[in-house]
Amino acid sequence: MKEEKARLRTRIPEGGMDYKGYNIAIHEFGHNVEQTISLHDAPYYLMNGVPNTAFTEALAFIFQERDLFLLDMKNENPVTEYLKTLDILWSVYEIMGVSMVDMQMWRWMYNNPYCSAEELKNATLEISKKVWNDYFAPVFGMEDQTILAIYSHMINSPMYLPNYALGHLIHFQLEEHFKTHPLAPEVERIFALGQLTPNEWMQKAVGKSLSNEPLLTAASEAIKHLN
Repeated sequence: MKEEKARLRTRIPEGGMDYKGYNIAIHEFGHNVEQTISLHDAPYYLMNGVPNTAFTEALAFIFQERDLFLLDMKNENPVTEYLKTLDILWSVYEIMGVSMVDMQMWRWMYNNPYCSAEELKNATLEISKKVWNDYFAPVFGMEDQTILAIYSHMINSPMYLPNYALGHLIHFQLEEHFKTHPLAPEVERIFALGQLTPNEWMQKAVGKSLSNEPLLTAASEAIKHLN
């Protein structure tokens, strides 16, 4: 409700704020900004928010990427943009594997509603091996790895992980838009659109449908320049 304040949470160790805590704080600050704009500036109260969690993650990624800029630490390396594109591509590749494990785990649990914790654990490990073997083993050259089952989000936050994967794709398309449009006014405009359907939101935000093609095209260009 509009009377409530957006709250930011991060980890601060005993020795004080470190880079990891600061980096997380800037990510969470992006969520705070999204919450505030989409609540107070949406055209109708019942339309407040964003289409789904992937869209708030997108703005959090946009803020997080600017953490050093906020400290007035500029990177003048001419290949930075290409490396940033490949970093986003890698992040999508990594988290999509985890997302597929998450989705398949929940499908398994719906088909086995009376499973024990041990049965669920074993099923999740087997699912993670299959996803790894299908999509990651051809790249890394090793099979039957279970690292994709490591995220606690799978049980703690049902079906949350796919939002990160889609959030990265939305993030990239927004970043492409911000190259030719002013960041702050566009963030205010875009995140006040409200809970439209995801594709309608993207069309009104950047004039294009949600797609992985912009990222794949940019990654191909980045590889050419870096080689």
